[in-house]
Amino acid sequence: MLMKIFCTTGIAMLISLMSFAQNGILSGIVKDGQTGELLPGAAVTTKTSLGTATGINGEYTLSLPAGDYHIRFSSLGYTDQIKNVSISAGQTVELNVALKQSSTNLNVVVVSAGKFEQDLGELTMSMEVIKPNLIEDKNTTSMDEVLQQTPGVIIVDNEPQIRSGSGFSFGAGSRVMVLVDDLPMLSGDAGRPSWGFLPVENVEQIEVIKGASSVLYGSAALSGVINVRTAYPKAEPTTKITAFQGVYSDPQTRAGKYWSGTPMKSGVNFLHMRRVGGLSLVVGGSFLGDDGHLGPIHDINGEPAPSNFDPFTVNRYAADSRARINFNLRNQSEAVSGLSYGLNTNWLTGESLNTLLWMNDSLGLYSAFDGAATRTKQVVGSVDPFVEYLTSKGSRHSLKGRWQKLDNNNDNGQGNYSDVYYGEYQYQQNYDSLGIKDFTSTFGLVGILTEGQAELYSGGNDNGINRAQNYAAFLQLDKKFFDRLTVSAGVRYEYFDINSESEARPVFRSGVNYKLGQATFLRASYGQGFRFPTIAEKFIRTSVGTLNIYPSPEIKSESSYNAEIGVKQGFRIGDFKGYADLALFQQEYENFIEFTFGQWSASPSLSNMFGLGFRSLNTGKAKVTGLDATVMGQGNIREVEIQVLAGYTYTNPISTSPDYVYASSPVQQGQPFFFEAFENVTYQNTSSDAKGNVLKYRMQHLVRADVQASYKEWSVGVSARYNSYMQNIDKIFIDLDDPDFFPVIPFGIINWRAKHQGGDHVIDARISYRYKEIHKFAFIANNALNREYAIRPLTIESPRTMVFQYTIEF
Repeated sequence: MLMKIFCTTGIAMLISLMSFAQNGILSGIVKDGQTGELLPGAAVTTKTSLGTATGINGEYTLSLPAGDYHIRFSSLGYTDQIKNVSISAGQTVELNVALKQSSTNLNVVVVSAGKFEQDLGELTMSMEVIKPNLIEDKNTTSMDEVLQQTPGVIIVDNEPQIRSGSGFSFGAGSRVMVLVDDLPMLSGDAGRPSWGFLPVENVEQIEVIKGASSVLYGSAALSGVINVRTAYPKAEPTTKITAFQGVYSDPQTRAGKYWSGTPMKSGVNFLHMRRVGGLSLVVGGSFLGDDGHLGPIHDINGEPAPSNFDPFTVNRYAADSRARINFNLRNQSEAVSGLSYGLNTNWLTGESLNTLLWMNDSLGLYSAFDGAATRTKQVVGSVDPFVEYLTSKGSRHSLKGRWQKLDNNNDNGQGNYSDVYYGEYQYQQNYDSLGIKDFTSTFGLVGILTEGQAELYSGGNDNGINRAQNYAAFLQLDKKFFDRLTVSAGVRYEYFDINSESEARPVFRSGVNYKLGQATFLRASYGQGFRFPTIAEKFIRTSVGTLNIYPSPEIKSESSYNAEIGVKQGFRIGDFKGYADLALFQQEYENFIEFTFGQWSASPSLSNMFGLGFRSLNTGKAKVTGLDATVMGQGNIREVEIQVLAGYTYTNPISTSPDYVYASSPVQQGQPFFFEAFENVTYQNTSSDAKGNVLKYRMQHLVRADVQASYKEWSVGVSARYNSYMQNIDKIFIDLDDPDFFPVIPFGIINWRAKHQGGDHVIDARISYRYKEIHKFAFIANNALNREYAIRPLTIESPRTMVFQYTIEF
């Protein structure tokens, strides 16, 4: 498969090179007329259908027959500029242009929606954009921390939820595709992101698509996409180093404090970017030492955890210690105009702990239930070669590859190891130079091979070795009509195979966007999605304390459709510009996969806790309806620069087949039967609160807001998050905690949930001072009010952390 991709690319490039003819040469650079920054990707076109695009240095070269020309220079966010020029045969003419920023454009350019640059206002789907300054200002050490601030997004046990599209799945299977520069970052065996692996020190922006995106991004994009776009060097070399030292506050529940002294965290991030001729070089990395707020099994008669702190070792059971380094190399060929190639690589090694269940809601709130904590020594890395060729006719050929290695060495016999081999060929044609304005087609071929080995996944093969293959072809068309109407349509055909069990299917999407006024955009979209089960969902076999996790080899793929209508209104108040967005959406699922509790052993006994445990199962049909309201803006109000990102999301996630019997206990005749409800398992009899048929582990109201004000050298910022009460969880946790029913494990979950029915409010605050442009000193207080809260019941979040940060950039 990959060999065919390489051959196809080579033939296409050869044909394009043979068609290149030279008469006269027009060349120069295009830059921002206000800042002087060079503009890559700006279009340089003529009325005779000839054209090109500027390279990463803002430079362009255009071969033209002798004659007089009107040359148009254009770039998203800028006003077009037309220059007249005369070219003679054999002559080289230099023409440099400075474009002015458009006063009516929203000035936010994104790539993820169509795999080419588009204005945010003209998209046919909902998208949020996170800028890099927010990542730095909040002292983000792991990408999931800043994503918690994104409207409509919440991270539950490291699993991203967009618009209540996911619940709790024990880290197996994601309905949100996580990418870095369009390449998938989910683990091949479990479909789980390693958030600490993502390069927080080098981000151009984060683009979050809300809604089914399977046509362009495949199986895991059922509910959306998170695409981290990294930066390449500008005209001048840049070096940035950030160092920080922080401390944890004592928690509100003082009885749960298991440590002496003060837990601490410290780290260093660094980034260097420069150009050497046609070569772009980026080197970045991160080092982190963190005592953490979770601890070992609590023993009130034992000694407290040690108080010494060493950022390069793990002193506490819950500590997080890691080191990561990455290199990005990109070379623009001088011999072949439009040809670039390179290699990106990123490697991490670290040690951390994941806690599934707390011991109880008092003495053991910050401690782990026996067997419910996993210490992981992790090595993860990727090597990504690529080549890209842009022709003078608007064609772009790209070939991307990836080898991703994952080694999770766990301390409880739950280690997993996998290698993922990824290849994608993409052919994109912009037809402006061929006389068809504002029309882009994108065609792609994808091949993925995953080879995994794990004690965890013995449900497929006794040796724990499993193999998955995924092949796909996709086509998307984007066209603008009358400078107002944008239409997008796409199709993808996907083939998936795990251990020689295969399935294939197509999916479609379409969308329209109509520009009603100068900065008013109305959009509507419909998209199909699907998700194949992961190796982990099908074959996992393990235990968490006394609870067992069972395999589901017969589980089927789930599918959905997503429909949305929205309006985006740009606004300008003096020098402050931004947009307000409102969207109504609905997503319906078939064969919905949920992580479900039951009695799954055919031979229950005391040794396996009567066969009680969890499985991933197809639970029938489900539907999520709701609305999103978002405001984003930046600019000056008098002498104060203001940045705002805020949003409110309401969802109504429900089971539409609450009485559907999706599993039955395999208990054999004469064996002990634990609960009658498990004989025929439904949504109704496994839910703690089935009122309104609300799905488990969802929060129906999310509020996100971040505001920063800067005056001269000073900046002050506040982040706020509200998560509403999680109405429904697995009924078994309530039953096990109920002293009047079956108090096997007194988690204290009933008492905890009774105290937190109003939801949780979390406030972060920061202040910084910039000295002589290159130095910045900052103080950041995350969870500034020291709230005690749990995003997912039975695992407590961090108390207040106070961090001192120093950044130097030169």
